Amino acid sequence: MRERLDYSEETDMFTKIQASVSPQPFVKWAGGKRALLSEIQRRIPEYSGRYIEPFVGGGAVFFSQPATAQKIINDFNPDLIEVYKAIRDKPKQLVEELKKHVNSQSHFSEVRSWDRRADFRKSTTPVERAARLIFLNKTCFNGLYRVNSNGHFNVPFAHSKNPDFTNQKNLYAVSAFLNTSDKNGFMTTLMAGDYRSTTAKAVRGDFIYLDPPYDPVSPTSAFVAYQKAGFNRQNQIELRDELIRLTEEGVAVLLSNSDTPFIESLYADSEFFHIDRVVANRAISAKASSRGKVSEVLVNNFRATGVEAK
Repeated sequence: MRERLDYSEETDMFTKIQASVSPQPFVKWAGGKRALLSEIQRRIPEYSGRYIEPFVGGGAVFFSQPATAQKIINDFNPDLIEVYKAIRDKPKQLVEELKKHVNSQSHFSEVRSWDRRADFRKSTTPVERAARLIFLNKTCFNGLYRVNSNGHFNVPFAHSKNPDFTNQKNLYAVSAFLNTSDKNGFMTTLMAGDYRSTTAKAVRGDFIYLDPPYDPVSPTSAFVAYQKAGFNRQNQIELRDELIRLTEEGVAVLLSNSDTPFIESLYADSEFFHIDRVVANRAISAKASSRGKVSEVLVNNFRATGVEAK
C-alpha cells in the first residue's frame, strides 16, 4: 500500500496552499460541470457509502465532495488519469516540468507532435506526459483536449496571450485533496477504463454521479473525440440498462445528459427514473456565436431506491 505523500519536505508556501485553496479542475474538458455545479450539488443525496464517478473528466463535481469521503473516480482516457496520478504523487516535479513550456506556436507544434513518435511512451516519463497534456489543453484552440482516430492530439494553437498552464496553487491544492488518506490508504481510488468496471463496484449506500459524453443535439454537434472509440447511441442504451441494474441493487444515481428526445425516451420509465431540466452555458463550440444557454437533463433514480434527495 502506497503511503500518503509527505509534504513536510516542500516549501512553506506549499503547506499554506494545501490548507487554504480549494481544488478546482486543472483542465478544460468537454461537458465540464462548473457552470452547473450548484444545480448538481443540491440534487446530490445524503449517502452513507462511497462517492463514485465513472466519467470524471475535469472533476468539478468530484472536487466539490468532502476530501475525507471515500471516493472512486474513473475515466476511459488513461492519459487523463495519468495526470491525476502525477498531480497526486509528484506535484512539485510536475510544476517544474510545466515551467519548461512556453506559449509559442512553434513550441506548441513540437510538443503536440510528440505522440506521433513510435517511442513516445517509452521516451517520456509520466510527469512529462502529464505536463504535456495540461500545456496543450491550456494553449490550444478553445481549451480542448481532442484526439483523432489514431489517438493523436489534433487541436490547433490558440494564440492566447497569457494562458495559465502552470497554476501552481491549484495543482498543489488538487494534490493535497488526492493525498487525503486514512489508515487504509487514499480516500480517492483512481481508475482508467470502461465505466462498467467502476459501477460494478457499487453497493447499496454508495452514490454514483455519471457525466457521460452527451447525446448530440444535432447531427453536426457531436463531440466524442476525447476517446478514440467515441460514445454512440448504442452506448447510451447500454448505460441506461446499467442504471436500471444499479437501481435494482439499491444504488443511488444522478446522471447528466443533453436534453434530446432520444435521452428523454431512454429515461421515460417513471418506475425507475425522474428527469429534471436545467439550463447550462455551452462552454465549447467552434463558433463563439454558437455558445449560449442550452437545456440539459439531470436524471435520478432516488425515488426507486428510497434515497432522500437534498
